[in-house]
Amino acid sequence: MTAKKSRLEPRPVDDPHKTKLRDHIVSMMRIEEKIMAALESISKELDGHPDASIFLSQIRAMAEDHTEALRIRMMGISAREPDLLVPVAPSGVSELAAGQPRGPSMALQDLYGLLGQATFGYSVLHVVAHRQLDSPWAIEEGNTADLAEELMREYSRALEILDTKGCEVTVWELSKEGLECRCVCPSCSLGICLCWVHGIATAVDARRPVLAGEKAPSAAGITVVPPRTDSVALLAGVGQGDAIVAIDDQRVGGDVDVDAMVGGFLQAIKAHGPGDEIRLKVRNRSGDVRNVQLARDVMDPPPKERRLAAIMFTDMVGFTALAQKDESRALELLEEHRALVRAALPRHRGREVKTIGDAFLLEFTSALDATACAIDVQRAVRKRNQTRRRDPIQLRIGIHVGDLVSVSGDIYGDAVNIASRIEPMAEPGGICVSQQVYDQVWNKVPVKMAELARARLKNVSAPIGVYRVSVPTSR
Repeated sequence: MTAKKSRLEPRPVDDPHKTKLRDHIVSMMRIEEKIMAALESISKELDGHPDASIFLSQIRAMAEDHTEALRIRMMGISAREPDLLVPVAPSGVSELAAGQPRGPSMALQDLYGLLGQATFGYSVLHVVAHRQLDSPWAIEEGNTADLAEELMREYSRALEILDTKGCEVTVWELSKEGLECRCVCPSCSLGICLCWVHGIATAVDARRPVLAGEKAPSAAGITVVPPRTDSVALLAGVGQGDAIVAIDDQRVGGDVDVDAMVGGFLQAIKAHGPGDEIRLKVRNRSGDVRNVQLARDVMDPPPKERRLAAIMFTDMVGFTALAQKDESRALELLEEHRALVRAALPRHRGREVKTIGDAFLLEFTSALDATACAIDVQRAVRKRNQTRRRDPIQLRIGIHVGDLVSVSGDIYGDAVNIASRIEPMAEPGGICVSQQVYDQVWNKVPVKMAELARARLKNVSAPIGVYRVSVPTSR
């Protein structure tokens, strides 16, 4: 490939425009190198997956082509700017002389990568939660699948904004450095720069085929992943890699998006009663289509119990920072924290629902029991700290009372969410309770309670009254 000859005169050696462009091309070459390096370990992790090796090979080919294209572009710049040092070895990305460019635009690139990682992680969490029945099919409110979907959508929207902000911030950054627009398009020639607008349009247009591509999987029907070992589908001969293209003579997929396809398929199944025959058309990997009949099998959801209870969250202050500094010491303090909490539970008829890292989720039959237990725990922690002043444990505790749903021993619902949001409002070594708890215990516990400003808690529609409990130093 030969670079086009530029009609522009070479710029002076000290022109900062020259190194700016070169450094950013080098930065992208390094990113491509990181992608290729990461593919080595990723390929091992996905070894055996029927389609992953093909997809990863395609990614590797893309990264190699991208690197080569960037190298050739650098050669083209070198032809136009002879004094500019340009690496020539195709595989010598790590030997590039230029430093990594920094600045606002690169800071946003770092953020973009983190948000992309988080978005992907929440999509994985969403699938795991559904398959483990921590979803609306078993738990109407407060389930992990709905939470993962909500957080994934928030970050996806943030990524869309960053797609546009990156172009705008880059123009602002270059202008601050005195690097004015040198584009010779008709609009830029007038002094009305369209470079950043074009960048936004290009980003949106580049994503549009991918977003619209949600229709592509639906057009092919529903691809079957490994069926449950005792499922009627497996017994009827439907296996991994097959695609369901019709149900009861109604096409599955086509020109609808994935959500519509899934909703339509579920409605078609729900139209049948238990034991009714369902007719499917199934296409195998070779493209052959066969008819399959199976009886609808209705699985009973796990039993649910709805009840009123008091919920307590505890959390160790500074545990994450300590774990990064001295992991073994952090784990020792964590065990001490757990021992102190567990010792107090039987005295106040509390139940340990689960631990979440350094936090406890606890349930009590009454707000009074929960509050008394929290006071007991904080007193025990203070007593322990009096002899271990150089190595203290500090807890935050939040309590709320409300309606919850219990499924297989775990608890869910808005009451649990509210308790978890109240806990961070407590001071280190302190307790915060909701208005509902205060109304039931204010005249029954020997402590003072100070009302805080009404708080709007995330994912809670109405403001919540919160009170800070003053834990006495002695009984």
